[in-house]
Amino acid sequence: MRVEERILVLLAAVTLSVTAARAGVPVISPDLSTPTLVAPRWFGPNAFPVPAMSDGLVGTQPEAELAGDYFSGHLTGGRDRTWDAFLRLHLPLWSERAALTVWFPAVEYWSYDESVREARHILSPASGDPGHDSGDVYVSLDIQLLTETSRRPALLLRSVLKTASGNSFGYARYYDCPGYFFDLTAGKGFGPVRFAATTGFLCWQTDNGRQNDAVMYGLGAFYNGRTLSLSAQWGGYVGWERSGDAPMSVRGRAGFKFGRFEPYLSVQHGLRDWPFTQFRLGCVYRWGL
Repeated sequence: MRVEERILVLLAAVTLSVTAARAGVPVISPDLSTPTLVAPRWFGPNAFPVPAMSDGLVGTQPEAELAGDYFSGHLTGGRDRTWDAFLRLHLPLWSERAALTVWFPAVEYWSYDESVREARHILSPASGDPGHDSGDVYVSLDIQLLTETSRRPALLLRSVLKTASGNSFGYARYYDCPGYFFDLTAGKGFGPVRFAATTGFLCWQTDNGRQNDAVMYGLGAFYNGRTLSLSAQWGGYVGWERSGDAPMSVRGRAGFKFGRFEPYLSVQHGLRDWPFTQFRLGCVYRWGL
């Protein structure tokens, strides 16, 4: 292993330790028998999302992404609608093996009816009224641990810290808590087609005495042609409380390349504990190469 690779591995270990230390809370005799209901099923779509998985490659081009989302909730059959503006920035660092990625919903608008209010145990007296907020920020260090060869897949490590930016707890839109996750993705290409599998660990604070720990999983297929890109993913995570904290979803994406621009359309549907269907229309801009 070269010196640069050793430095990257060491940096990954340090980053994971720092994110764990920042997101963890001291255990003060928590009552583990009572679910906190601080989980994906009981909040808005951006509070505890199912992270999009990678294809196992770090990405050597700088990228900026702007998108608009529409979420239709299906928790109770009542009216549950969310709109947001999504931003993402991907910047390669000092090596082709490392990159920094930041993403967040810059602004979110929501509206729901009394049946959703009751299902989510919302206490704010005016919680059925339309509202808006900005969302949590995710900061990711992406490290290419192994490059792909004819015999082995590429291996990508992501270490992600979630800030406690969203503060609309009274409306069950966000929970004011830090969190983190890290995942390991193996990907192998066959011409323009790639297949990938991922596993990882996700953690978020639930109250003053405990946190929820979840195992992540996912499978994906990707097509990257000269003018067209396609992807399909299935994945989620499973928390230990087992009360709305095991979200699973499928998503598909189609993009069309025009020089440095790639407009795209994606759809994500929650199969379990993420009771939303998401429609996203966006555009990626790449530069530098």
